[in-house]
Amino acid sequence: MRRRAVLAGVPGVLLLPGCTDLLTEGEAEFEAERGIVGESARSEANYAEANRTEDAVERNYEGVDRTVVVVNKLTEYSRGVEFPLGVSGELARFTVLATPEVDIVPGDPANPVADMDNDELAMMVQEQYGTIDNVRKLDEREADLLGETVTVGRYEADAQTQGEATDVNLHIAQGESGRSDDGRDFVVTVAVHPSDIDERDRVDRMLAGVQHPV
Repeated sequence: MRRRAVLAGVPGVLLLPGCTDLLTEGEAEFEAERGIVGESARSEANYAEANRTEDAVERNYEGVDRTVVVVNKLTEYSRGVEFPLGVSGELARFTVLATPEVDIVPGDPANPVADMDNDELAMMVQEQYGTIDNVRKLDEREADLLGETVTVGRYEADAQTQGEATDVNLHIAQGESGRSDDGRDFVVTVAVHPSDIDERDRVDRMLAGVQHPV
């Protein structure tokens, strides 16, 4: 499924090195390649694939007669969690977002994720999901992602889960990976689970199992 949003009125004179003619009419599309978690890592962490989606974001630039379309790929995984008093559900989630590098102006990346750290990504999660509020940082650690050692930020937040107020933890990490067309994607992972459970080892196993491109 592909969903499309529009961001209009981005100012500036735009140059795409080597491809200036692409920005004269119609659309120029930059599409990420999908990132997944390998079957072995999913099995060890007891997560199952829940959903695959695409997000298309349109950007209209002043002085250019062509719309730039950025296509993000999201792959979501979930794990069933049980609590006392019969409360249960797919309450532990792990999402892999792949979003393409887009250089319209040299040295000024058009994809805002390029300049975001984990704290800024956590704030973006809060802004985009109405069920999560009051995100605050707990700590950081190192883990493996796409063959590199990366920093994982852990956060606590207020959330609504099955209509009930609860505290959740978020684990956010990011890396970069080449695509088969010689482009590059930013790969962002977000894990969310109730604060009452210790999900760190499972999250780190999922991180180590991320594959991109597939």
